[in-house]
Amino acid sequence: MMPRLAAITRSVAAGRTSWLVGLVLLLPPVFFLHPLAVDETRYLAAAWNMHVSGQWLVPRLDGLPYPEKAPLLFWLINLAWSLAGVHAWVARLLELLIALGTLPLLASLGRQLGLDRSSLQAAAWLWLGCAAVALYADAVMFDMLLTLCTLAAWRFTPMLAGRNRLVGSVLLALALGAGILVKGPVALLVGGLPALLAPLWMPEARTRMPAFYLHLSGAFVLAIAMALAWAIPAARAGGAAYADAIFLRQTVGRVVHSFAHPHPWWWYLPMLPAMLLPWSLAITRDADTARAAAGDAAAIRFTAVAFIPSFIVLSLISGKQPHYLLPILPPLALVAGSRFGAGRWRVAGWRLGLVLIATGATMAIGMGRLAPATRLETGLLGAAMVLLGMLYVRRRGHALPVSLATMGVLATLTLCKLAFAISLAPRYDMRTVAARIATAQHAGVPLLYAGTQYGLFTFAGRLTQPIEQTSDGAAVLAWAHAHPAGWIISGDANHQYRAAPLYRQAYLGRKLGIWLAADIARSTPVASATRGEGEG
Repeated sequence: MMPRLAAITRSVAAGRTSWLVGLVLLLPPVFFLHPLAVDETRYLAAAWNMHVSGQWLVPRLDGLPYPEKAPLLFWLINLAWSLAGVHAWVARLLELLIALGTLPLLASLGRQLGLDRSSLQAAAWLWLGCAAVALYADAVMFDMLLTLCTLAAWRFTPMLAGRNRLVGSVLLALALGAGILVKGPVALLVGGLPALLAPLWMPEARTRMPAFYLHLSGAFVLAIAMALAWAIPAARAGGAAYADAIFLRQTVGRVVHSFAHPHPWWWYLPMLPAMLLPWSLAITRDADTARAAAGDAAAIRFTAVAFIPSFIVLSLISGKQPHYLLPILPPLALVAGSRFGAGRWRVAGWRLGLVLIATGATMAIGMGRLAPATRLETGLLGAAMVLLGMLYVRRRGHALPVSLATMGVLATLTLCKLAFAISLAPRYDMRTVAARIATAQHAGVPLLYAGTQYGLFTFAGRLTQPIEQTSDGAAVLAWAHAHPAGWIISGDANHQYRAAPLYRQAYLGRKLGIWLAADIARSTPVASATRGEGEG
């Protein structure tokens, strides 16, 4: 027990500095970014409905069961709210702590694979500075939590071939079961596939194969039982349609012809280098100082079974989003860390500098065009990024510590988020309109949303009753005639009206308005095509 405790302590120490740096540099957006439509608003809406109703079994959105996501993140958000109050920043801080929680798990997994201290430190910095991690670290989404569960499952898998097999089986089951409760059966794919292929990367599994697979089978059964302990009661409480959705539509429906985010099989191929920025452009070989890397071969074998099969399967699934790749990226950081630890790879300062310069210039030009009123502020922030990049360019020919490179990346991305908050975030900000809607709801004004609301106003307005909604134009007009004193709300381009609105604001790339129903009844909708938002 003492050697294992010492190993865990060394793993934590290896990532302690990167953890603190990540907390400091990634913390500001937690407080200045408000929930973004449509993903974050609906996830917070589902969590808020759970909070208001006190019913945690079936997540609900806009008054209906919400089968698109499993409940664990909603549960954690509500637990955090019970400790720190109901605020959006609490949910963002929870996500940031989850992201930082992947660092000690990554270090512990790397140590299990035999990586030395320098390799572990490099892997932690590379993981933290990866664009995919830094961008999603504070986002109220499910993929970082799934990544944490996946790393835990990978870390506990070797225990099934050791002396504490029973303990390892239970811990692996808890990690996989939690993953299913985060995002469904995909957790078994990304978290369990390396366990199924363990003899390919873990010699101990080959020597004790019958016992290993016996305990692995037990872990899988226990994980599925853990998920079913929620799913079966939830299916009964949510009704037949909800049961069909959580058991079939949300798995089979996304695999073949996805109802959300369908893309061709090759879509992840160009997306992967973008997710790995800036390292996909800034890392170069340094063979002159290369030495044998402890754990390099083991890290490569593990990456081959943890990344490649899952990447292929995810590519064959119809529904795709960039963040779906997040849980399978940590092995790439371990391999890269081992190469850095051996002196075979290094960060080219001038390459990193050019990436930061390009980021700053692109941000300033793009934000300036999209939000001309904030051109000065975003220009100054872009100039700061360009100056930071120039400092790295000047280090041409000098070794650049990966820790210093990561700090520059995190600082740049935080400045990008600040520029977004200043310029484009108001188009996603539902607080003002939600306050108006909440006041009307409390006053008993009938409300209808024309289109699909996606919980846009629920959390921002702390609404306690769902807003009726319909996408049928005839139904909207019928409702307007029946409720002349009511309000019709819409941000849908198919539901814009000639009548003068009571309120209007920018919303994504279009307008969101509130109209008096009596005015709508006397007007004709101005139709224009739009593509609805899909599930994140």
